[in-house]
Amino acid sequence: MNKETAIASLKNDIPLTDFIRGVNKKISDYWTRMNFTHAEAPIVMVDSIGKRYAKLATFRTNPVSKKLEADSVYCFYDIANGDLLKGTWKAPVANGVRGNVKEPNVLDKFTEHGPAYLR
Repeated sequence: MNKETAIASLKNDIPLTDFIRGVNKKISDYWTRMNFTHAEAPIVMVDSIGKRYAKLATFRTNPVSKKLEADSVYCFYDIANGDLLKGTWKAPVANGVRGNVKEPNVLDKFTEHGPAYLR
């Protein structure tokens, strides 16, 4: 399965789609509240899909090419159970679960910059 087909298959995952929509609203609201006008607000999208995890990355518009480019990892999504994990560019971290897309208050555990730290 190629990258585009794999990413398209996740579009039917309603809890994940709702989570991404909520995160993007949180980022947009933050940029509006902070009065950032130097660029468009970044957006979170699925960047890649492995056997177990999908990487959600923050994308920004390149000012020269005007194309969206992955800027940083937002979190990882466990395809099997819906867990959302903190991670590096390459993989999720151990003890990185920060929530599950099926939880009603999952967005409270995430900021406009990524998953909140464990307390």
